[in-house]
Amino acid sequence: MGFVANGNNTPSQIEIKSDPFYPIILLDHIREIVRIDSAVTNERLKQAIIEEVLDINRLLVSLKAKASVLSELSTTQINDQPETDFLYLSAVANGVAAKVNENYRNYDSSNSGAKRADQAEGTVDDYRRNKQWAIQHLLGENHTVVELI
Repeated sequence: MGFVANGNNTPSQIEIKSDPFYPIILLDHIREIVRIDSAVTNERLKQAIIEEVLDINRLLVSLKAKASVLSELSTTQINDQPETDFLYLSAVANGVAAKVNENYRNYDSSNSGAKRADQAEGTVDDYRRNKQWAIQHLLGENHTVVELI
């Protein structure tokens, strides 16, 4: 379950800049990727993006010892962009999608709202999984860890 755009959004031109090692995140790009409509204000979305950027940067801090910018760690390009930039954006977008879907499903407390919330749980988990996979890919780790007992 995502927020399907049903209203017009005025382009915000808001950029989320963090450590120069990481790519800049555009609020409007996240809004398009995750299909978040105008029910989520720019300020609320900006806050969610900043929280995710902080979390992801914390998880990827070990990469800073390997290069001066994240894109230097890329082994391939897609549409003339380093794969690492796409993976970073994917991690942020999926984290924001999980956060927004989890927070905004609480507003409809009717029976149909409760049913949709149950259905959204799988989606929230999917977003979290996709975020984790993007982070693991950036770290050069496998998606699944299996240990023999």
